Amino acid sequence: MNPAIGAGGRLPGRVLACRCALALALVLLLGLAKILIAQQAINAVTVPPPDRVVTPGLLIGTAPTDTDLEELAAEVRGVVNLAAPSVAEQVTAASLHQAYLYLAVPPGAALTWAQLRELAGFMRRHTERGGWVYLHDDVAGSRAVTTAAMLLLLRGQTPAAVSAEITQPGLQSVDEHQRLALERLWSALHQAGRSPAGNPYAAARIEPW
Repeated sequence: MNPAIGAGGRLPGRVLACRCALALALVLLLGLAKILIAQQAINAVTVPPPDRVVTPGLLIGTAPTDTDLEELAAEVRGVVNLAAPSVAEQVTAASLHQAYLYLAVPPGAALTWAQLRELAGFMRRHTERGGWVYLHDDVAGSRAVTTAAMLLLLRGQTPAAVSAEITQPGLQSVDEHQRLALERLWSALHQAGRSPAGNPYAAARIEPW
């Protein structure tokens, strides 16, 4: 005879209550554990790599793989390609609901004023609510660095502030033609109506993004 079993083979009410409470506690603990694990996984893939960050909202880097775009998808809302056109990259970005912009910039060159205005609008649309834009050329080289510097100048930062936000290797990759483009943009932005004749950025004005 088992003393733990009451009449009719049923467990006493106190024992049933204890077991139900224990089962409920285990379910709650398992649910909490799943939430914590999921949050850690999100943090692991949504925090942008610090070596790619130029300023909040802007990352620069090499041409991304599908895996790169997937890992950044939770934060990156737009992709800007300054290198060779890539249908595959555009398709992947679209599948991840990332906006896509291709700007043709030859190696050693800088964006035109028309391209820069288009890019500034793209940046505003996709960073206004805390999103990020991934800007790249083929090797995270001078085109990406020059474009990032132009974007910072365009929103009113000084050359000194721009230099502080871009890595020294990045700045050293910029060639003479690209440095001249940055100087001309700065001149146009801060000497409105007094820029030297022939400045291709003469129409430029501060455009925060």
